[in-house]
Amino acid sequence: MRYLILSDIHGNIDALDAVLSSKPPESYDRLLILGDLVGYGAAPNEVVSRIFDLKPDVIVRGNHDKVSIGIEGIDTFQRVAGEAARWTQNALTPTNRDRVANIPAGPENVDRDVEVCHGTPLDENTYILDEEDAARALDASHRKICFFGHTHIPVVYARRGSKLTATYPQPGGPNNTVIHVDKTRRYLINPGSVGQPRDTDARASYATYDSKKLRIEIRRVPYRIDLAQQRITDAGLPESLAFRLGLGR
Repeated sequence: MRYLILSDIHGNIDALDAVLSSKPPESYDRLLILGDLVGYGAAPNEVVSRIFDLKPDVIVRGNHDKVSIGIEGIDTFQRVAGEAARWTQNALTPTNRDRVANIPAGPENVDRDVEVCHGTPLDENTYILDEEDAARALDASHRKICFFGHTHIPVVYARRGSKLTATYPQPGGPNNTVIHVDKTRRYLINPGSVGQPRDTDARASYATYDSKKLRIEIRRVPYRIDLAQQRITDAGLPESLAFRLGLGR
């Protein structure tokens, strides 16, 4: 089985289209979406429509998705994120509001080996930022491989017994980082962010997993950042959101 795993698209249709161009439907068997389709970016309707047109096999919501349709309040965000969330609330069409509102909370079991969530298997809003957080998440996971998002930073945590390691792709490095799955280990994998990378690498980030070859790849794809920045500016969103896209942070 070949999986395509996307997370934290954040209303960035230019980044999403670049990723989808690099991985057409015939190149994967199952599409997994880890939440935060919207927020920050200026193309929420385009992103939501594109993702739902692809009929993802498993999708879970993120915190920005919840705020965009009023499940959680804007007051949970800092100022700039709150301004973007308020803009997104007004921008979403009724159809896309309904789509986002019906995205389930994680975690979700994909099959006997794979699980997905937005934050952690314990709580969709909690961040996994270090090995200690990862250990708690692995303790709570129900599958050998758990894909998560939320931090916008690609990383692969692997644990055998009490030994846990973390592998971070090199920012600005090769287009893909390959991890060969060891059946004696358990894995916690963040594919990075499609639309709002935060690891100082501005390229869109996503992951693939081939269960037959036991191969995970975290892949980077360049895209027209200038177009995404122009959309943000034209929409009247905070200029800092456009600026940070070019920094990847």
